Amino acid sequence: MGASVLLLVIGLAGLWFGREYEVGIASRMGPGYIPMVLSWGLIFFGVVVGLRAVKFRGPAIEPIVWRTNTLILGAIICFALLIRSTGLAVTIFVVTALSAFASREFKWKETIALAVFLAILCVLVFIYALHQSIPVIGSS
Repeated sequence: MGASVLLLVIGLAGLWFGREYEVGIASRMGPGYIPMVLSWGLIFFGVVVGLRAVKFRGPAIEPIVWRTNTLILGAIICFALLIRSTGLAVTIFVVTALSAFASREFKWKETIALAVFLAILCVLVFIYALHQSIPVIGSS
């Protein structure tokens, strides 16, 4: 039911904030046409999800796992803080290790192997293939 309410609120907010834009018609779309269509789509899906929530009984909502959520959010923040100063390879290694530590099935050997693999892969893809101007190790 919460997802239904969220979809309805976002859809209604989209209609509210886009009310001043000219909508136009399908063959001559104005700047408000797509936001309006997407907002109505969200409202439609919100109603469908809400009706299904009332009709069918689903599984109970699991309690929030604070440790996992905190570690994943911390990994995202670490990426933002480390990317310029430590470089891509070190940042990817740290973020992968921190994210893996959030799992209950955390194993050191697998985590280190995954972190090394992802660091190498990201360096190959972003630095050498896509020619991004990110330092590999340390700031340059």
